[in-house]
Amino acid sequence: MELLPKFKVYRIHVIVLMLTIYVVVENCAASDGLVLTILHTNDIHSHLEESNKFGGRCFPEDRENSSCYGGVARIVTKVNEIRKKEGKNVLFMNGGDFFQGTPYYTLLKQSVISDVMSNMGYDYVCLGNHEFDDGPKNLAPFLERMKQSNITVVGTNTDFSNDNDLKNYNLVKSATKLIDGKKIGILGAVIPDTQLLQIQGQLVQFSD
Repeated sequence: MELLPKFKVYRIHVIVLMLTIYVVVENCAASDGLVLTILHTNDIHSHLEESNKFGGRCFPEDRENSSCYGGVARIVTKVNEIRKKEGKNVLFMNGGDFFQGTPYYTLLKQSVISDVMSNMGYDYVCLGNHEFDDGPKNLAPFLERMKQSNITVVGTNTDFSNDNDLKNYNLVKSATKLIDGKKIGILGAVIPDTQLLQIQGQLVQFSD
């Protein structure tokens, strides 16, 4: 009987998973000795700064009581720390829902998220339902920025081919990374109900 290799999975930031990133290792037995470290975030919802336990602003008294959590700076610091410790067999991924949530997004829309995420060192990301809240014209510049930053956006069940603003960014259905001679497969799926949540006129399709 073949066993899966050893994985180390770190949940860096938030809890709710609105979509899924799957990782598949091809033909790998425990005796192969592959150790794969997976770093994963999702539902950041433009909470770029640290916050208190209620998700609100972190005040000086919160910091004095060590009651400040999250924030991009903490995420990147921890990811770099783990990458340095674990070496090359590390994947850093985001499961989506970067948009919405704070005044950063309300005022600046995708631009601030694009600026931040393009500098966080992600290997792979997947879109969430909230990335479609403000339509294709808001999403397209974000996808362009990810492309420029060599961050792979995986959309296993997402079809942009009928949408004029997004068809040039039709997402890869899967991605493969070779680590220690083993093929690591990455799939990313958006919840199909996103079809019902899109703004009128948006032509993106999501399969089950």
